[in-house]
Amino acid sequence: MSNLDLFSLLSRKIFHDLINPASAALNGMELLKYNLANTDAQALEDETFQLLDMSIKKITAQITFFRFCYSDPTSAKNENVSINFINNIINDYVSFTRLKITYINDLERLDKKHAILLTNTIMVLQSLFPQGANINCELIDVNTLTIRANNPTGKINAETLGDFQSRSSDKIKNIQVRYLNELAGIYRIKYEVISGDDNETLIKFCNAN
Repeated sequence: MSNLDLFSLLSRKIFHDLINPASAALNGMELLKYNLANTDAQALEDETFQLLDMSIKKITAQITFFRFCYSDPTSAKNENVSINFINNIINDYVSFTRLKITYINDLERLDKKHAILLTNTIMVLQSLFPQGANINCELIDVNTLTIRANNPTGKINAETLGDFQSRSSDKIKNIQVRYLNELAGIYRIKYEVISGDDNETLIKFCNAN
């Protein structure tokens, strides 16, 4: 068993144990909000209540997103997944991040391996760009995915960018980039990262065979 498979099995168990209480807390909060709306609507405006509500939504969205990224990424790599499902888990996650993401989707479904690469790339972009970066994801066809990032500030994490452009896992310091690199190798997908002078960065994933 490879290290990646072992990590996948471990993460699947961890996220399974975490998502149940998180989902229960989220459902309980929604029920509480419904009851308060009919009895004490003013309580819904309380800052402490709103902070608690946001925190429960955030942790649930993060667990759902991370579980998709890390649980079972190899054995199910050729399955098809709904683009609407991917959009939903990404939108829930990025609503609590500093990124702004839009999509150009002409397909109804995509290979799970491309979806996993997309979600893991979003996590890398979190550390690559400052607040306000605009990310546009486009499914060119079933074999090609492009991610175009527009960074208005021009600021970029040079160390993370260097890791992202590297093809030697042993030289990559950023653990998230290294994980993404390992996945691309297992999936036999080539990717390139091009950072332009106009504050735009292009990441292109394409099947190697």
